[in-house]
Amino acid sequence: MLFTIVVLLAQLGTPVNARSGAGSAGVADSISLARLLQRVRALHPSLGAAAARVDVARGARRAAGAFPNPVLQFGIENARLPGRGPLVGLDHEATSTATVPLEFVYQRGARVHRADAQLDAARADALADRQRVALEATRAYYRVALAEVELSTAVDLSTWLDSVVSYSRSRVAEGAGAGADLLRAELEADRAETEVTLHQAALAQARAGLGFFYGDSIGTAGSIPPIVIPIAPLERPRLGAPPGARAEVESARARLAAAQAGVGIARSMIVRDLSAMVGLKRSIGTTSLLAGVVVPLPIINTNRGQLGQADAERAAATFDLAAADAQVRSETAGAADAARLLLQRVQVLARSSDSAGTGTGYLARADEARRIALGAYREGAIPLFQVLDAARAWGEARLSYFRTLYAQHESVVALLAAEGHDLFTAFDRKELRQ
Repeated sequence: MLFTIVVLLAQLGTPVNARSGAGSAGVADSISLARLLQRVRALHPSLGAAAARVDVARGARRAAGAFPNPVLQFGIENARLPGRGPLVGLDHEATSTATVPLEFVYQRGARVHRADAQLDAARADALADRQRVALEATRAYYRVALAEVELSTAVDLSTWLDSVVSYSRSRVAEGAGAGADLLRAELEADRAETEVTLHQAALAQARAGLGFFYGDSIGTAGSIPPIVIPIAPLERPRLGAPPGARAEVESARARLAAAQAGVGIARSMIVRDLSAMVGLKRSIGTTSLLAGVVVPLPIINTNRGQLGQADAERAAATFDLAAADAQVRSETAGAADAARLLLQRVQVLARSSDSAGTGTGYLARADEARRIALGAYREGAIPLFQVLDAARAWGEARLSYFRTLYAQHESVVALLAAEGHDLFTAFDRKELRQ
């Protein structure tokens, strides 16, 4: 059983840091969060789609500012049909005109303003997509890291329980132990082996999810290098550039500007199809000038529904902006509080000594408790259930530590995103490279 577990761990790429902490930093082919985000920025299809949507909005902006083409017309009157004789009493006439639409004169400004605002909204949405993808990649990264810790803890516990079973079996064979203790130890060992299998499956799924961000379309576990995360808490860096406005707020503000421009367009549509015409007419050997203006009479207001729609869209955009601003302020405050609390807790757990100054840290105390319990059981001082309880307490303490540590790392990333820092740019800095 132990050989099978070791082989599966090698296939899944169990991280060195899950067993030995900071000693894993020297692994050459490991993945850091900064390296992962670099690959996401270069390869993730969602970022390409966001850039394409910006190009769509840019094309719409060029179309909104384009001038209309004139309409050329040519007509003849009293022309002789082929094969017929000349017309008597009728003069041949030819007319050439050019008609230019005039709507762009009073609509182009509002249309361009709306297209500019929509382009700004598309750019803000693209930045929001960048942040969303970066956060999702970060969560997938730490999900794999935690799954690796859970698997290594389960393997360690399973191996340790195998030694307890072997010891109990030898005691029963010698007649010095009870068969009930052996049965209980074997049941616990079987349960631990089942936990190993469950964590193997969870790790395979987590690594496949990370493969989507790492650039592997198949998402196989073997194609992803091991995860390496320092066991020290991640301090919030002091970035030189001030944080920018959140992309969600900028997008909502740009959409409000586009809705306001839409109201102006709707008002200008009360008079439609306004155009001017100029041309030449040749009749009886004489050429004359033609000119005219086409003005529809707005006797019936056919634009009332469109204007009401534009007003409603502006009101909705106003509420969306207020909601986005409130949500951003709430998320920023929550992210700051979470990062502060988790940092304090990780600093306490990472101390090399406890509050009494005994020189024993959190994980070291869990290891010591398990070792003492096993020694006392071999001396016959405590029953088996206390040994099993110490083993479970060791596993829970280890998982609690790494869950808190990785949650603290994620909280710093979430805080940077909440404050408006571009995560791809921020993690290019030395302070955030792992």
